[in-house]
Amino acid sequence: MSRKLRLGLLLFGAAIVTLMIWKVGPATIWAGLSGSWWVALALIPLWATIYLLNAIAWRQLTSAGGSPIPMMHALRMTVIAFAVNYSTPFLSFGGEPLKVMAATPALGRRRAVGSIVAFRLLHSLVHVVCWLIALIPAAILLPNSLLADSAILVIGAIMVALTLFFLSRHREGMALQLLHLLKRIPLLRRLAARLEPQAEALHEIDQHVTEIYHRAPGRFYLAFGTEMLARVLTLAEYWVILYGLGLGMDPWRALVVASFASLVVNALIFVPFEIGTREGGSYLIFHLLGIDPALGLAAALLTRIREITWIAIGWAMVWTVK
Repeated sequence: MSRKLRLGLLLFGAAIVTLMIWKVGPATIWAGLSGSWWVALALIPLWATIYLLNAIAWRQLTSAGGSPIPMMHALRMTVIAFAVNYSTPFLSFGGEPLKVMAATPALGRRRAVGSIVAFRLLHSLVHVVCWLIALIPAAILLPNSLLADSAILVIGAIMVALTLFFLSRHREGMALQLLHLLKRIPLLRRLAARLEPQAEALHEIDQHVTEIYHRAPGRFYLAFGTEMLARVLTLAEYWVILYGLGLGMDPWRALVVASFASLVVNALIFVPFEIGTREGGSYLIFHLLGIDPALGLAAALLTRIREITWIAIGWAMVWTVK
């Protein structure tokens, strides 16, 4: 990565962090920190552990060939990628191309793309599985009503379908199937025609995506378990926050709150910088659980502070990428 590119990315990241601080409001951030400073501090090492586990899972999904990605390099690129994704206005995408660039010298371009696609699929699969599990305490804790019960059943059916879909992509890949899908959509046939000469490359990427699942299932399930542990720690963030807000140590309630807030954010992923979606989701689930909704906004603020901190760390790390 050239010096000019690193400097440009660093300046862009600084602008994004400044924008997010301005959007949230410096006074609001200070008020949240002054009342729960220890919670905000506790979340920093918690997420360092989460990113370390993400990096370990990514390395486990790298197909045979090339040189292994050094652990510290994988960790650094994981932090940078998530920082860029959080900073992307729409669809939380942007960090993966940087990971490809950083991993290509060791793995080769197609193997690097395959490992990163495999990790994103696994990351999404773990999200869906955890949302599915969270429906059990949600059914117990949320008020009984026809609307709530129906919503839980519908969301459960969708989560089961998504679980099967993501597992099938680990078995069969997705690049070539996506190309075939584009061919069937009239408005996207021109794009498919441009991608058609790359069919061989897409097939090779699919092979890298599926290789670990078929040839080294132990590594796949190790990566799945590692990513599940990372997701559990992610959900534990709200356990710490709820305790810091004086709501006690209730892991099941924290699981429901964290899962619902995450589900809302991902369902409305097209909203720039998740502005309002996280706060709205937290406000709503706190209300449904019979907790003061104002505390939901405070909880969302603490996650914002953690997010802005790690975005700043991630963008600063861009300068260290060779």
